[in-house]
Amino acid sequence: MTVKAKHLHPLALIVFLVEEVKTWWLLLLLGAINGLWWVLLAAICLGLALIVGRYATMTYAITTNEIVIKSGIFNKKQHHLTYPKIQTFQTKQWFFMKPLHLVSLKIETSAHVDNQADASLPVITVKEVRELERLKQNSYSEINEPAEATSTNAEPQHSETKQAQYQIKWRDLNLYALTSFSVVPILVGVLAIYSNLDDVLPDHYINQIFSRFSQQTAMVIILDVVCLILLAIVAAYLLIIQRYYHFTIVHQGSQLTTKKGFFQTSRVTVRLNRIQSVVYVQSWLRRLLHLTTVQALVAANASDDEDSGDVVIMPVVQTKDVQHQTRRFINWLPSQDVVPASWRQTNAHGRWALIRNRLLVTAIVVIPTCIFWRPYGLLSLILLPVAWGLGAYVGKTNGLGVTENHILVAQVGRLFGQKRYYMPKKNIQSMRISQSIFMRRTGLVHLEIRLRSGNSELLVENRYLPKRDAQTIYNWYRQTDMDKEAIQ
Repeated sequence: MTVKAKHLHPLALIVFLVEEVKTWWLLLLLGAINGLWWVLLAAICLGLALIVGRYATMTYAITTNEIVIKSGIFNKKQHHLTYPKIQTFQTKQWFFMKPLHLVSLKIETSAHVDNQADASLPVITVKEVRELERLKQNSYSEINEPAEATSTNAEPQHSETKQAQYQIKWRDLNLYALTSFSVVPILVGVLAIYSNLDDVLPDHYINQIFSRFSQQTAMVIILDVVCLILLAIVAAYLLIIQRYYHFTIVHQGSQLTTKKGFFQTSRVTVRLNRIQSVVYVQSWLRRLLHLTTVQALVAANASDDEDSGDVVIMPVVQTKDVQHQTRRFINWLPSQDVVPASWRQTNAHGRWALIRNRLLVTAIVVIPTCIFWRPYGLLSLILLPVAWGLGAYVGKTNGLGVTENHILVAQVGRLFGQKRYYMPKKNIQSMRISQSIFMRRTGLVHLEIRLRSGNSELLVENRYLPKRDAQTIYNWYRQTDMDKEAIQ
């Protein structure tokens, strides 16, 4: 059956324009500041022509077997995406799209190799997205349950009952926002802009700014800095609230769907069998408050704000309830934690090695600071006990163990926080034991575990383990391969 290709909704012209402005805003600003009006006018006309051409040449067609997307003004492209190959659908809906029931859609398939989506439709209707999800779910059911394919009704996705659902409460959302360290990149960005003012603004503007600062007292300058920090904290808080507003996750059939956002509603659908590992994340502040963030490492680029492949399952949950709450959505998680007798950690030699490494790195910074910036540089000596504490904490926190249902648990400490990975044996890509010549005397090794995360690999490393303990974990991992070789 031939389906007629159609163009995107006309609102796509606005979306294309916003994308171009986000790409070239700095050059446009510099041109306006320096009065290059004719150059700006020519660039704007050329940009508008390209936007109209991009809209005119982009079409799509949804058939029963695939979605076909054609695009390109000079370099023509044609994507044929069959539904069984599609791994994730990601939709984003700006507030101005909601009254029109429109969304932006990104599609990723199993052949995906980079950090860009295989295909995207900047503006399509919500109804068409639901149709695509239904067709994908039908194709998945036909492959995995051929005996039931003939009895599947016309809309199986809507007939499936929701097996579990979670929506964040305002109290939890506030806790998540208040305990976030997203204020740090905001302050770094402000400092970066401040340090490059002379490259952006004309000299007479910069001279006016510095002359005003020079006329202020030290107390006023300190007050300005404090106000700037408070504004950054408020901005970080509002960004988190906006991003995770009405965060909802639904387990339905064979997939998880997350939905979040105020000004821009983001919706991601992921198959459960693409989840490679579940991670419990705690910063030092959330660790003190007994709070945990639950993430899932997915073999697809399903994230727009975390590391590639990380999907937030629960932004914040009480640590004592985290296992019970997460098992509602991912049932292969162990009901009981690692058997204490199987927990492997570094010994006294390994803990000292972790402390020593951090002291050496810190000393490289502290010693020149104390020599060249005396006497104020002596304040950097406080970094030495901090480095000692970090090394001792990592030695105490790092560990490995195996649960009764063959789930490898790896705990890694960092900056007085920790990450705890739950990894089914079948999802571990590789495992390697390494040992330098200096470690042979102490009998210590590094154990490296590699997982699929997004479109790349994630390395989980436990350092300075006793060789016997690392070998025990390695033999457990190798057991499946040896069993297969014996059968063959």
